[in-house]
Amino acid sequence: MNILWYYRHERQVVGPVPQQAVERYLILGRLKMDDEVRTGDSPWLKITDCPEFAPTCELLREGDEEKLSAARRFADERNRSRRADGKNPVENHRREERRGEESREIMELRSQRAIVFEPPKQKSWMGYLLIACLIGLVLLAIVFYHPVNPIKVGFSGD
Repeated sequence: MNILWYYRHERQVVGPVPQQAVERYLILGRLKMDDEVRTGDSPWLKITDCPEFAPTCELLREGDEEKLSAARRFADERNRSRRADGKNPVENHRREERRGEESREIMELRSQRAIVFEPPKQKSWMGYLLIACLIGLVLLAIVFYHPVNPIKVGFSGD
């Protein structure tokens, strides 16, 4: 059974990750021996205090550069073949991903799929609704407006 671990590095909690990933991060220097780990809801422990990571910590403490260098080469997940020729790895990667000519059927399928999954365009009905409401309010104000103190025009019989 593979135990999943959480680790806390520079105040950031990451996980769950398998034990091999924590060991690989230690060897590559992405984690330090004074960083903390835990499984599930267990308390946080320094990596050096966990018996599961004792062999890896011992390898790092020994200081044997040859063993450490070999372990780092083995643990590095990047593909060495892309870096071997000394060229820019991004250019090599792009060259490997280039597609050949696509058939007419594939291009038609791509265009149909783009149409189907295109997000619907929003209608500007909200603007029309706002204008209609304003016009309605103006009309209501004109129809129902009565002055508060009307001025009487004409002679009074007093």
